[in-house]
Amino acid sequence: MEYAVGIDIGGTLIKTVACDRKGTVLYRDMFETRDMQPAEAETAKVSYWVDSMNMQIDKIRKKLHAEASCVGIAAPGVVDERGSSTASLPGKLKGIEGLVWSEVLKGHYPVEMLNDAHAFLLGESWIGCAEGKKNAAMITLGTGVGGAVMMDGKLVRGTIGRAGHIGHICIDPFGMKSICNAPGGLEWFIGDYSIGERTGGRYRSTRNLVEDYKRGKSFAASVWLYSVRALACGIVSVINLIDPEVVILGGGMTEAGEALFGPLSEMLDEFEWRPGGHTVRILKACLGEHGGAIGAARNVFDRLSGSRRK
Repeated sequence: MEYAVGIDIGGTLIKTVACDRKGTVLYRDMFETRDMQPAEAETAKVSYWVDSMNMQIDKIRKKLHAEASCVGIAAPGVVDERGSSTASLPGKLKGIEGLVWSEVLKGHYPVEMLNDAHAFLLGESWIGCAEGKKNAAMITLGTGVGGAVMMDGKLVRGTIGRAGHIGHICIDPFGMKSICNAPGGLEWFIGDYSIGERTGGRYRSTRNLVEDYKRGKSFAASVWLYSVRALACGIVSVINLIDPEVVILGGGMTEAGEALFGPLSEMLDEFEWRPGGHTVRILKACLGEHGGAIGAARNVFDRLSGSRRK
């Protein structure tokens, strides 16, 4: 049996899958990242990640009665040009920068790395909402805001791999600087990491804010709708830049459902440029929490097929 293991390293959870070349998901699981435990030494966190991933790969091997053909890894940040490690990730997952996964994971299989939002879009284009689409954008809404772009059927990586960081497009030229040094980035306006600051300490999570919005509380409504307005501005900027067939929204914040997609649709009706009445479909990601891991598996299959790097 030929299969790839896909691993998506997030700030809260590490998701794993096993997929065959047709995109059939043969196994899925997840475990805590433990990145938010400041008392734990950086080296201990890295050892925990590596040991846990090796255990997952071994668990999959025993379940499927075959060795993995390859391992794909997805994580935030800019990946080096060889696809072997994270080259730049300021402020998150300390210890991951420069860690060469092929040197720490047990086994003799090829290992290929990809930015997590890039991986998510690759997964959605493989077996999800963007299947059959040549031009698409992905925006992930969670602790931060990630993004990815596909044009003419190919994932756009850019010169050094930072293409698609939609969360860092400028919404306010006088706003707070992001970790990418851009002022007033979209991520600050809607990312969960800034919710305390944006609400004067009244909310510690976007989920609680949305719950109060649904209850009709005015302060929650003002903050949430302001955030959705910023998202709508970001989406129309992306539409005007790349002219996609679809824009896919993923991440935990999409579980807000109509509380997100309802006002967002109304704002896009107001903001979107629609020549000849053409509209861009806004879709919720189909693959859920394991979308990035599935895309990581697809990416390493592509690597073995010679379609990525020579």
